Order: sequence, then C-alpha cells, then structure tokens
Amino acid sequence: MNILAVFFHFPPISGGGSVLSYEIVNSFLNQGHQIFVIVPDVEWYGKKFEPQIKSKIKLIRVKIPLRNNIKIAARLCRRNLEIEIIKLSKKEKFDFIFTIFHPFHMVSHAAISAGNKLNIPVIVKIDDAIFTKSKGLKHLQRIIEKKWNGNALQNANKILVANEGIKKIILKEYNINEEKIIIIPNGIDVEFFKNIKKQKKPTLVFSGMMYDHRGIDILLNSLPIVITKFPDIRVILLGEGPEIEKLKKITTELNLIHNVEFKGWVDRKEIPNFLSESYIGIGPLKLTDVTTNALPIKVLEYMASSLPILSKKGTLSKEVLEDNKNGFLVEDSKELANKIIKLLSDEELREKMGENSFRMVQSFDWSNITTKILQLYNDIKK
Repeated sequence: MNILAVFFHFPPISGGGSVLSYEIVNSFLNQGHQIFVIVPDVEWYGKKFEPQIKSKIKLIRVKIPLRNNIKIAARLCRRNLEIEIIKLSKKEKFDFIFTIFHPFHMVSHAAISAGNKLNIPVIVKIDDAIFTKSKGLKHLQRIIEKKWNGNALQNANKILVANEGIKKIILKEYNINEEKIIIIPNGIDVEFFKNIKKQKKPTLVFSGMMYDHRGIDILLNSLPIVITKFPDIRVILLGEGPEIEKLKKITTELNLIHNVEFKGWVDRKEIPNFLSESYIGIGPLKLTDVTTNALPIKVLEYMASSLPILSKKGTLSKEVLEDNKNGFLVEDSKELANKIIKLLSDEELREKMGENSFRMVQSFDWSNITTKILQLYNDIKK
C-alpha cells in the first residue's frame, strides 16, 4: 500500500507523541508498505529525540507561520499542511491517510479535510482526547476548539482509541458516530526492550514527563515507610517537567536525597538499560481525567522489560495492569509503601508478576497493532 502519515509530533520533537508517530511509521515500513510523512516544520527548543530515520521513509517538513512558537504554530499550520497534502496526494495516489489527533493542534484537521476533498479514506488515532479544566477566556477558547475538533472528527472514516474508557470520552465530548470508533491500543517495539539483560537492583523507576497527575509526590511520600525496611532502596526518575522543583523540595524535606535520583531527560536509547536493572515500574499515582483508564507507552515499556507495575486504582486499563497479576493498584501513599515492601521482600512474586507483564505486552507489539490498522482500510473499501 501507499500510505500518507500526517503528524505534529515527530522527531526531533521529544516525548511520547513523537515516539508513537515514529514507531507507527517504522512498523508500516517493516510490513513492506510505502510511507510518506508530512509534518509541520517547527523550531523545537527542548531536548531532542533523534533516531535514525530510514531512507525509505519519505519525510516532508512543511513551512508554516510562526514556526518558532510551537503553541501558536500548532493552531496556524492547517492551511499550509492541507495544501501540501492535496498536492502530494494527487501525485502519489495514496490508499489512505493516517493521522494522530490532539486537542491542541490542527494537523488532524488538515488531514481529514484534504482526505475528504480527494476522496481518500482518513484513519485518525486519538492521542490525548480532552482538555484540562480552565477558566475565563481560556475556557471560552476551549469550548470553541472542542466544537472545531468535533466537526473534524465527525468527517474521519475511522477513529482509533486505546480502550473503552477513552471511547466513552470521545462519544461524550465530540458527538461522534459510535460505528466509526474502533478500539486499537498503543503499541511498543517489544524487541527494543526485551533483549537488554542487566543485574537487577532494588530500584523503583519512573519514566516520563513530571506532571502533577503522574503523582510522583505520592511516591516520594511513601518512601519514609519503605526505608524503615529497605534503607538502601533507590528511586530513579527519568524525565523533566513542571513538577521537578517541587519534587526536589519534597525529596530534601523528607531526607531522601540518598535514595532518589533525578536523571532528567534521558536519550531514548538508554531507557531500556534503566528499566532492565529495576525491580518495579511506577505508573500514574493520581486519578484525573487524563489518567482514567489510561494506556501510556511508558507502562508498556515497563511490561516489555518484565517489571511489575504499581499505579493508582482507576488509572491504568485492565489490559496493562491487572491487580495481583502483574502488579498492584493502590489507594494512597501508605498502601503504595506496603505494596513496594511486599514486592521488595518477595523475589518469587516479583519475578512472577514481571513474567505476567511480559506475556501481556505481546499483543501490543507494533506489528500486531499496524496489522489491525491496515485491516480497517480493507473494511472501509468493502
């Protein structure tokens, strides 16, 4: 097939969105399909995700207004992207267009609009589904943007969501025809993680952006209890974010500086090394609109590294965390501390849960996920 992928997040932009886009493109390519990628040409000032992009991937970066202001560029990129999609599609005759939706940018709008004009099927994967709560003028802006997003998504041929929980959100927030919504989860390159074997140490690991809804403060507040049993326990925090200074202050106040290590941004190639030598992976520890029934890629990475997982009740979907099978769901920092102690104390339980994680993650390998996406195209064409 000849596939056109249209993304906002793509290397060198760092973060889960770029990893997601990059892995999907590679999986399509590995299955023998021709793939073109259109992205807005933005100026990225943060840490960079710079994998080796294969030469067979035809990457086009489109000039857009205000490329040096990523938030404004995300909203002003639609027209230029749509023009480029239409021009390229007339030349290449794509079988379908694949794009990733995010409520803050107009990239998927451009892909859907162009696809409709050219009568090319458009498959949309939902990344983040909803806005965080806001007030005043920003709240009004969110209402307008939600209306725009709903209008765009209603014109897609198929909409992919990670699980039933996100499907309910999409139905409620955007008034989409339920028949268009298909549950296909995020994926992972299992091979990238499973072949790294290191001597494990009594270490807890968190990988990702340090936002409030991740609940890393709850993890830190649980540690004084854990340290009474395991004084040498290590906590490795991989990533950056707006909560960093707050978390460092808590670390100092609780006298945890010898147990907690802030690694900051880490090159993606190094993440498997940190996971492979850890005992336990930490998922979201606060229940919010963002984390309810979530399926974050970092948790799939923990699973591919054969780690048991700890997370707040109600956050992770049962497809990735089944309580008492491949980890534990907890209510608060006290219960979190008790479950950490339980896993640290019981090597057999820890290994069994890690093995269950690895077995469960096999269905999330990207080759399986993209095969399902391609089947959707066949269903559309029937």
